[in-house]
Amino acid sequence: MAFDEGFLDELKSRVRVAEVVGRRVKLVRKGREFMGLCPFHSEKSPSFSVNEQKGFYHCFGCGAHGDAIKFVCETEGLNFREAVERLAGEVGLALPEESPFQREREERRRTLYDVVALAQGFFRERLSGPGGAAARAYVAKRELDARTVDRFGLGLAPEGRTTLIQHLTQKGVPLAEIVEAGLAVVPEGQSEPIDFFRNRLTIPIGDSRGRIIAFGARTLLPDGKPKYINSGETPLFHKGRTLYNLDRARKPAHDAQSILVAEGYLDVIALAKAGIENAVAPLGTALTEDQIALLWRVAPEPVLCFDGDAAGQRAAYRAIDRALPLLKPGQSLRFAFLPEGLDPDDLIRRDGAAAMHAVLKAARPLIEVFWERERDQADISTPERRAALQHRIEAAADSIADATVRDHYKRELKDRLWGLFRPQRPVRPGGTGIPLRQLGAFVPPKPSLRRPQALMGRGRRGPDQPVYGQNPPSLRASAAAKGAQRQAPSRTEAEVAFLLVRYPGVALQDYEAVEEIAFAAPQLERLRREVLHFAVENPVLDESVLKDHLCAQGLAETLSALEKRDSLALDRAAAAGLSPDEVLLRWREAVASQQRIQALRPAARRARADWARDQSEGARRSLDEAEAALARSFEAASGEGDADL
Repeated sequence: MAFDEGFLDELKSRVRVAEVVGRRVKLVRKGREFMGLCPFHSEKSPSFSVNEQKGFYHCFGCGAHGDAIKFVCETEGLNFREAVERLAGEVGLALPEESPFQREREERRRTLYDVVALAQGFFRERLSGPGGAAARAYVAKRELDARTVDRFGLGLAPEGRTTLIQHLTQKGVPLAEIVEAGLAVVPEGQSEPIDFFRNRLTIPIGDSRGRIIAFGARTLLPDGKPKYINSGETPLFHKGRTLYNLDRARKPAHDAQSILVAEGYLDVIALAKAGIENAVAPLGTALTEDQIALLWRVAPEPVLCFDGDAAGQRAAYRAIDRALPLLKPGQSLRFAFLPEGLDPDDLIRRDGAAAMHAVLKAARPLIEVFWERERDQADISTPERRAALQHRIEAAADSIADATVRDHYKRELKDRLWGLFRPQRPVRPGGTGIPLRQLGAFVPPKPSLRRPQALMGRGRRGPDQPVYGQNPPSLRASAAAKGAQRQAPSRTEAEVAFLLVRYPGVALQDYEAVEEIAFAAPQLERLRREVLHFAVENPVLDESVLKDHLCAQGLAETLSALEKRDSLALDRAAAAGLSPDEVLLRWREAVASQQRIQALRPAARRARADWARDQSEGARRSLDEAEAALARSFEAASGEGDADL
């Protein structure tokens, strides 16, 4: 079976060459291309390049060159048809039905290209002719010079109901072909076709090769409705799989590694006139999945530029909803918003091209615009409404197909929810402290099956203070405890973790600091992460619930070890009762000590690695100095070495 040109173009637009080649060749990104060892000849230095934007591979050593289809043929021993069928199946593209009329269909497509080209010649002549004064006046009003008009092929569809039809039929074009090309339409209730475009400025739409396949058109009447129209679906033109100006913008976008999506034809033309050549536009609808895929073939993070009004905002939100499920590592969208009431042409004419560049430079990531939409539209005055917001955000994140991107989105959005939900620390009259219960201080609940009961410690305690427990003797002999002893955390780490669990309402006021801490002890690092996740999902920080949650996550023995009597320097003071201000002070001192230790650990690791590679006197001195600095930091923090935890 022979495949028509349109089907093959569609297949190549969906297939990523780097992905196909990457199955056989280890590729490494080098600038705007990928490089690897050529699979067609023996080489030690990479000379085999893959250009994703242009859709081909090329070896500078042996001269091998081709597209994804050819690569599959030559590396897997398949014929052309088999390779096409394989790739079409991978991207979910249905094969064209084999029929005796297939050749005729392709001939008709080639004929329609000719019909559309004849129409373009007619429109161009009319713009420069006697009847084109109004259209030329509009062009002048938009400050489009003759060079721009010629470059983008602007024309005029005159007022008559059948002017274009008459012109084309006189050229020998059958009426049926004029209708099939989208240049004429039969109105409802009538039997004879009329011109589809009338009294409008015409803008030709090209395919990826620059061949005219359709037209957009703007009304020249002050109250004309709709303001813009474009050709309907034809054998040549599929609106949802076409981007206006992509044929011209592809190279500038490839060179800049950036592509700009404007809202309409004339926006693109105005941008090009101002020197911004890498702009395209959808065709009157929200971006489709196919259009987003086309954009990603050119640049990893296309910039969508919208008018700064409610309609522009709605368009941005529609694009977000469409793009979220499609996100992949390194592939996303950015959003630039114009000043309210201005389109790109208005801004450029008022403030110059520099103003437009400033707008584009300020483009914001997709996740920021998505978050602001959800946050600004949400009422979080009750737990139920906060839960509704959280549910919507989680559902949106779950829609992302790629597991890696989905995981990163869920974590960041959880952090943002925590920042939104966490209560502001109240200030009591005459001081900075408040009762610990109001800050989420822990009062041990009755023993539960999910958490081992701690033995009660000795000492006096204040009215709002928890009692300190001693771990059961069985814990010392447990496998978990022995493992913890082998990877014992520092006394400072233990104190920070202890305070984090004991007084979450105090500690998580410094949420960013908790995020930045990285515990060396694996069991404490896991505990820290679980506390952060808990805080995002539970704005009211009740410590008993927190402890139950941590126990349910398998951290019961870690918690019990943290509460072991005499394991912490603060134990006796805390058992006697700490004021809220004292808790806050101890927390900040512990965090500062941990940060100092954390800063010294990388230098110590590097020194050990250097000594392992080069056991010279200099390497030994560096190792001694690094370890001594780390030891001093431990001593300054607690007066002792590592805690027996």
